Amino acid sequence: MYVSNEKVVAREIHGSYFLIDITDNYSGDRCALYEINETGMFLWKNLSTKKTVDELAELLKAAIVDDIDYPIIFSDVMDFVCTLVEKKFILEVN
Repeated sequence: MYVSNEKVVAREIHGSYFLIDITDNYSGDRCALYEINETGMFLWKNLSTKKTVDELAELLKAAIVDDIDYPIIFSDVMDFVCTLVEKKFILEVN
């Protein structure tokens, strides 16, 4: 199961979505931002409570209007989750 790291916030800036680790050491007014798309923001919002990759993929499948095969959605969600775990934006929990 996965959950968002409470030290990371999501922000919409000029129509784009970003994840920001608020514990980063900022130099001047600069910080590292991780840009996500609208789908990433949908997944991020659903990670406010513990979810499995399968649960996230099911939520996304239900929200998508187009007919996309579940294995493709699952694979994309897994890639997204793995990237965010690597960056420590989400945490793996039991």
